[in-house]
Amino acid sequence: MGAFWWAFRRARIAEQWPTIEATIEGGTFQTLPSRDTRWQPLKAPVLYFSYQVGGEYFSGRVALLEFFDDSGEEIIRRMTSKKLQIHYDPQDGTRWFIDDKIAGCRIRQEGLESEANRRL
Repeated sequence: MGAFWWAFRRARIAEQWPTIEATIEGGTFQTLPSRDTRWQPLKAPVLYFSYQVGGEYFSGRVALLEFFDDSGEEIIRRMTSKKLQIHYDPQDGTRWFIDDKIAGCRIRQEGLESEANRRL
């Protein structure tokens, strides 16, 4: 329950941050550690994106938890160069949060975000 509450609190804080447009630069198909020891590691497409705040460039990555082709490569190809909205911390441009699905897919950003995001 504590982990859920902490994740919920972080999301509620980050939802108040301003939004900015980010560009998906590409991605790779990766094996991600399971959040629960009862489950196998998850193989998923991980998208890399970049954004600019105050003239400085930053980047992040996010995993797609639901995708509709066998390899994940097709959705990476399709999403490359697409735009998405992210929230960013106006006090620290390295901190970001995505509060929506990408291409209809649930996402996983925990454990993929920058170290600064984990200090929220």
